[in-house]
Amino acid sequence: MHEWAARVARDWPAFEVVERGGWRFGTAEGVTKRANSALLLAPDADPAGVTAFYRGRGLTPCAQVWPGEEDADARLERHGYAVVEPALVLAREPRERPAAPGTTVVATAPGADWLAHGPAGADVIARILRGTTALYGTAPDGAGRGCAVLSGGSAAICAMVTAPAARRRGVASAILADLLAQAHDKGATDAYLCVVTENTAARRLYEGFGFAEVSGYHSRVLA
Repeated sequence: MHEWAARVARDWPAFEVVERGGWRFGTAEGVTKRANSALLLAPDADPAGVTAFYRGRGLTPCAQVWPGEEDADARLERHGYAVVEPALVLAREPRERPAAPGTTVVATAPGADWLAHGPAGADVIARILRGTTALYGTAPDGAGRGCAVLSGGSAAICAMVTAPAARRRGVASAILADLLAQAHDKGATDAYLCVVTENTAARRLYEGFGFAEVSGYHSRVLA
């Protein structure tokens, strides 16, 4: 399995994991492709196994494709799997504690406000994150929220959401700074995140905090 694929799967854990036929299958009630997709374990794994596994559970068949998996990517394409949402992995090298405004309420569990200010499926996302050690940040007045999953000296930034009416007001920047600062206080001096390649606004935000591209992947989905 690709190094970053394994790391992302660890920090965004599926409810169910099954390894067979050269694939690692993950499921989480269909919420997010990241937790409901197959990861390649064997170079010659058959895409038919992905189709059978997910259709058997009433889920859309999906596989992640990482660098070095071009042969598997071609087989998935021949089986009718289409590319969906190419994404980048951005990482931030170890740094000093960032300056932070302290406006974000940061807790070790998702409160009602954190759950209320996000897309549908926030309760399932909270259950996914319950399998990790994490910090949950909520902006004042429900303007946004985010999360930092802690693992050793690293933090995985995820579940970032800004309310439409609060965009372009520095809400996401404040949440990110506060999460990075409090993660640093707990020993996480570096961080990483996944972002959809076409989300240029989010990429500008993260790059402003020193995040740089280290890898990337795309999903292959069978309609």
